[in-house]
Amino acid sequence: MVEEKKDFEGKFIDKINLAYSELELRSRQWQEFSKKVKLSKTSWLLPGISSPLNITYTLPPRPSSYTVLASDGSQIFPDRHEALPCYLINIGSVILHYGTDGKAHLRSYPKFFYGDEDRLTTWDGRMIPADSEVISEKRTLMEFEEILRLLEDCENKDNTLALCDGTLIFWRLEGTPSDFKGEIMNSFINVLDKLKTLRVPIAGYISYPGSIDIINALRVGLCPEEISYCSQCPYTELPELPCSPIQGVTDRMLFSKVLEPGERSSLFESSSKILELYGEHRISFFYLNVGEEISRVEIPKWVAQDNDLLNLVHTLIFDQAKKGNGYPTALIEAHEQAVVKAKDRDFFYELVKEALVRSDFKVTLSRKGLSKRSPGV
Repeated sequence: MVEEKKDFEGKFIDKINLAYSELELRSRQWQEFSKKVKLSKTSWLLPGISSPLNITYTLPPRPSSYTVLASDGSQIFPDRHEALPCYLINIGSVILHYGTDGKAHLRSYPKFFYGDEDRLTTWDGRMIPADSEVISEKRTLMEFEEILRLLEDCENKDNTLALCDGTLIFWRLEGTPSDFKGEIMNSFINVLDKLKTLRVPIAGYISYPGSIDIINALRVGLCPEEISYCSQCPYTELPELPCSPIQGVTDRMLFSKVLEPGERSSLFESSSKILELYGEHRISFFYLNVGEEISRVEIPKWVAQDNDLLNLVHTLIFDQAKKGNGYPTALIEAHEQAVVKAKDRDFFYELVKEALVRSDFKVTLSRKGLSKRSPGV
């Protein structure tokens, strides 16, 4: 395995170098390239490009005092092998004030779900229990709503950043029923509206990203066609497609050759279909070298268009990553508040079972559920 990995990485360096050469080439005539990317029809996500792809921005000065709000979530999914198909979502949050009045506030807020009000309506009107994807989307929304609650505890909102772990794009909503999608999106847009009014930027931080938006754009650049239509590709009979030499490279690998520590990339706009519901809050993103890795940072359009807010996001995330040895301290602390461990899950279901027994309900577990509670042979 190790020998094969050595051989693979040797060849992969050539792919990364080719991707870097393409980045430099397309940046020279970025407006024409941007037009080709916009007009092309592919099965891949292509970014919106509004400046040269190889531009880098140095680290802005950090304010002497600032505040970071962060939230994260965890959950106990329903288990059909347990006594009741209920579940729990736990939201952890933190407020970190830096400067002369440095202090921290941490909390954990668990919420219990059960019954028909927590079920999902399908396309044909049936009520079904919420599955893991639905629960995950609920949890994500609760994380954003917690940010608003944290802001209520902040007297001074100057130099304040709201930070979330992961993407700001509700990717998984695309395949959900319209009523559930509308419920989540309306609440989320309400959060973004209030943050915009308060001029408090929100950012989604993605560590070690696997995204390939920029690589996808460069693959379009490698296509000899004036406009790329992948469904009508005339090169399928060739041993190798013209766009395939950089396939497998990620944006993170590419920008590791572009960005110095503290620098960020140009801004790009995501083209995810779900963003049609975002209105003025469409999501832009950039890549940031925090020293230990290249991270992806996602921000709403109104943050991307405000240089002061954009610079604040840039410098505060870098500072947070430095304080956290490569990962933002606020997100580390929020995760510690949110995490639900295996023993917590077992204790949760024991509490459910005991509550049922005290009310004279007959508790029935599956054989598998019972086996988990029995010592092994």
